[in-house]
Amino acid sequence: MRAYDKDGSPRIRRRCSYPLTAAGIVKRVYTNLAVLDIAADGIVVREMVEGLSLAELQAKTEPRLRLADDWAVLAAAAV
Repeated sequence: MRAYDKDGSPRIRRRCSYPLTAAGIVKRVYTNLAVLDIAADGIVVREMVEGLSLAELQAKTEPRLRLADDWAVLAAAAV
């Protein structure tokens, strides 16, 4: 999933704007920029693409992010 819309607005939001069918079920989100864990105390960055800073990722994400102690560079497949 792309982390942001065509107009640059974040797709990862504080609150869902769609009707919820299974609130609290999602535990991990995979985007083109990072792998994020959804925890009770916020969103934890598990992996991030090489060259992207936490500040740059935060600018593209609405909720506050925190970096996992054991975070890693997101390995991209060779094209």
